Amino acid sequence: MLDDFWGLKDLYKTDGNGVVEKGGVTQVSDYGVLRCPDCWEPSRNVARYELANQLQDLPATIEYFHSKIGRKLSELHRDFSNVEDLLCYTFRGFCKSLKPGPLGGQHNQRVIWDRGNTMLEIQQKTTKFRDEIVAPFESNVARLGIFLNNAKILENVVSPFSLRYDLVYFHCRLVTLEDALQVYQQLLKLEPADQHTSLIAEGLRAKIEEQSVGEVISLGRKIATSKELHLKRIEVELRIIQIGLHMILRKLGIISGLNVPASFDSILDLVRKFPDTAGKLLRTFLSIRPHVDNGIMPTRSADLYTKESKELAPMFKQHKMGTLRHCEYKHPFSGSTFDDCPECGKEVTPPAPQPQVNIEKVLDPQAFLNYFRAKRAASS
Repeated sequence: MLDDFWGLKDLYKTDGNGVVEKGGVTQVSDYGVLRCPDCWEPSRNVARYELANQLQDLPATIEYFHSKIGRKLSELHRDFSNVEDLLCYTFRGFCKSLKPGPLGGQHNQRVIWDRGNTMLEIQQKTTKFRDEIVAPFESNVARLGIFLNNAKILENVVSPFSLRYDLVYFHCRLVTLEDALQVYQQLLKLEPADQHTSLIAEGLRAKIEEQSVGEVISLGRKIATSKELHLKRIEVELRIIQIGLHMILRKLGIISGLNVPASFDSILDLVRKFPDTAGKLLRTFLSIRPHVDNGIMPTRSADLYTKESKELAPMFKQHKMGTLRHCEYKHPFSGSTFDDCPECGKEVTPPAPQPQVNIEKVLDPQAFLNYFRAKRAASS
């Protein structure tokens, strides 16, 4: 009788023994949380309707977590930017604190260690939140969608947040390794040189090489994932960071193994086809390409690789509940913040290149006369 009152027909799909099957909740009521028709109290303690009532709250619960994850992402980006600025502003003072000669070895080792760990707290916060909150949340929502198998209750989603947190981590690595490279170059300038400081410099160089190569490989895997999930903007951001690490290795005379021309072609193709998402990084692309082509790495170039990413980050905390949307690729995004999905965007067809005109032929008087003679002969 209550099923009829709430407009619920075949509320559960059950097997022959009356057990609810996988994806067994077939519908939820249009009335929201189910209530007693006499006293109008929520029927949360009625076993038959308990799961249905929980599902009424499910979309809002998921949206709440999306909002919290986005807000945390914005906070981590803010903290990252602050530490990046700190490393920039304190570098000159750090260089002055280095002591040349055999008596400065232990002091130099200590201050280099402290500086190398400046970004570590942000990096650890990022990976901890990603591994303990973001990844389990995305995995559980995906499994729940498969179990329910009902888009009216829960849409299948392709969340970009794990890769967004990966981006913060790789930003931290890029800035840390670039700063370490500048510290290494400064150690080589110390006079008089001593054995302890030379060993520190060589050890630092080995660490930069090892970690940069490792991150270039890791980024390759993340790029493949972003392509598979149609996350166009994230793919470009990852490729740009990968090129930044390639430049660090190039400065050390190490071959990264990265096919930079192919990566540039991929970036250019994406920024042209998806101007509202990947295209937002066109300025970054145009800023770094001359440096890569010339093989010259400007001081503090990491900011070139991360600027547009940092501009997007504050927008993730502006979400208003009740405005969560999904694009055609099932990416969730805030309808109150973005007009369209900020990750994939609508594809446009780039204009076809104009044919090259042979100026010499056009300006050649004899060719001009021959053209008109041929036209006259054809018409007669």
